[in-house]
Amino acid sequence: MNELLSLFSEKNIEKILSLGYKLFYCFVVFAVCLFFIQLSRKAVKRFLMKQAENNKMPVDERKANTIYSIVSSIIKYLLYFIALCTILTELGIEKSSLIAIAGAGSVAIGLGAQNVIQDMLDGFFILFEDHFGVGDIIEIQGKTGTVEAITMRTTKIRDANGAVHIFPNGSIGSITNYCKDYINAIVDIDVDYNENLENVITILKNEMEKTKDMPYILETPEILGVTELGASAVTIRIVAKCQVKQNWGVERELRLRIKNRLDRENITIPFPQTTVHMQRE
Repeated sequence: MNELLSLFSEKNIEKILSLGYKLFYCFVVFAVCLFFIQLSRKAVKRFLMKQAENNKMPVDERKANTIYSIVSSIIKYLLYFIALCTILTELGIEKSSLIAIAGAGSVAIGLGAQNVIQDMLDGFFILFEDHFGVGDIIEIQGKTGTVEAITMRTTKIRDANGAVHIFPNGSIGSITNYCKDYINAIVDIDVDYNENLENVITILKNEMEKTKDMPYILETPEILGVTELGASAVTIRIVAKCQVKQNWGVERELRLRIKNRLDRENITIPFPQTTVHMQRE
């Protein structure tokens, strides 16, 4: 009886040790997978940034960040797949069974995950056709923000309020990119109906000639002329061609300079007024 108990106990200990070894092995494989993911990300980023700095590849820092985002995503999924196959093999599943499972899984993915495949294809074309890149300011489905990351499946942008919007690449549709080559800074100036508009436009042109000291303006701002006859003011529009992402700063500086110049010239900038008539019965 004691011999049977001893044998039974030894078998349990062997099973526990075997299970513990397999769990430890799975943990080690997973940890190594995470380590190589982090290592590959750093290596890819260091390589792309070095190529961009040395001009050895036709990519700038913006495109290097975009390629890094997508390549690191592909490497991550590939390493996860290798780790999963290694763990399943250790747990006793034969390689031939893994191949059969992978084949069945690919069929299931093809039938049930068409949206995922579409997202990945669109992610590839976003990179290949350079629709936008990491760091660009874009508008998607009414949401405007800075691109923080592009993966094979999704695009992540952060708006001015700090909110993050994540879009599957297959559902993006039309895109407005505010960071292609240049962008226009647009400033509308309201002046009083009693002012001489030709004189005002001449003064504004003279002031725009003085903007050559502004670092982000690419060309002398253009006075388009009168764009609106409002209820209490005449609107004159000014357009300045400037570097991408700098249009808001340029607009603020232009408004400040124009306001100071109009004050010096005693030109009135009107504000809405309401006249109330009181009548006694």
